[in-house]
Amino acid sequence: MPTLEADIAVIRGRVKEGFSIPFPIDTYYDVVILPGFSDTHAHPQVIDAGLRHGLYWSSSYEWLLLRELNVDEAAIRADIGLSSALAELALKRALLEGTTLIAFTGRFEANLKAFIKLPVRPRLVVLPTVMKRKGWVSPSELEALFDRYRKFMRDDLLRVGVFVHSLAYGGPDFISESMRLAVRMRAPLGMHLSEGVSEKRDFLSYACCLDNLSLIAVHCLDDDYRDVGARCSSCPGSNAVLYRRILDDFNRITSFGSDWPHLIGTTGSQIPFILKLYKGVEGEVLFKATVGGYEDYGIPYAGDIIAYDGSLKKVLGGGGLPRLVSVAGNIAVEEGRLVFSGETLDDIIKTTRETIAYAVDVYGTGEMPHIPARQELEEYMMEALSRAGGVKVEVGGAARKRV
Repeated sequence: MPTLEADIAVIRGRVKEGFSIPFPIDTYYDVVILPGFSDTHAHPQVIDAGLRHGLYWSSSYEWLLLRELNVDEAAIRADIGLSSALAELALKRALLEGTTLIAFTGRFEANLKAFIKLPVRPRLVVLPTVMKRKGWVSPSELEALFDRYRKFMRDDLLRVGVFVHSLAYGGPDFISESMRLAVRMRAPLGMHLSEGVSEKRDFLSYACCLDNLSLIAVHCLDDDYRDVGARCSSCPGSNAVLYRRILDDFNRITSFGSDWPHLIGTTGSQIPFILKLYKGVEGEVLFKATVGGYEDYGIPYAGDIIAYDGSLKKVLGGGGLPRLVSVAGNIAVEEGRLVFSGETLDDIIKTTRETIAYAVDVYGTGEMPHIPARQELEEYMMEALSRAGGVKVEVGGAARKRV
């Protein structure tokens, strides 16, 4: 029987020497990680965040109100072809960066179309955004969409949920209706919460069905939602870029998200930076960055494996991309290329830039939005860490502040 072998394996965040499992082909790598990385919050249609070098905001609401965009976001969402192309590029980038599970917000039909199109794909949680603003769907409209596309949703690698944008762009009736829809569907519900402002009191006054709800609270910079049964998807990259902040209590985090895969890459590419933020708990970081996302959404990970050449230190330091990526036992990436198209990560980034350029020409100013370089992203993360004065982490069962 063919086998996959490796000198070092990181299994559920724990390092093990010597590794061998049955596999479709005989192959060997220096390091394997299983499951692969999980990205629990991504906006595949976002290509412009209104970023300017050195500029940051106090909260998500201030950012949404004051940012200046080079592209019309509503026009991009309305263009099903463009929205689907962007979702497809994000799925391909996820695979090439070793992200075997990703959760998409945004336009449901576009994300579903992109997923169906790919012959081999990562596991996808598709959480269409409901929002009380022009161009977005209501909970009742979303339920009708689910009914319309039900036959396309029968895929072992796909899970459907609901994403409520925020308290301010919903309201009590709108939010409670979304929660009831998620409970009826036995589906997860995601929501931006406490992103620069304290919102827990208002959330509790709006909330219903919490005992039966699978709630993924995204960001949670200013409030702890563990006591209401929520899991927390932290997006340190986007939080550092937007607010020069990170969630400084590692214990509250259950998984990591990227927010903007087209602008700063998926979770798989951000691991070196995240490990610098939460030093001394590398195993726990790797658990939350892999298994954590699967547990957030209740998804199995059998057959999800990523493999690298080089030492474990080099791999975790960002010294190379995965050479092999397998999802549910199906090889998606081999020798750093997508098996179904031959594309590399450089190819996908190039195509993404061309697609963004097209979008801003057709639906915007014609000027490319600012896309942070990796060095800039790291600088902002380290600045956020400095502003926090360190982070609180679990050490030997006790929590303490680590600078």
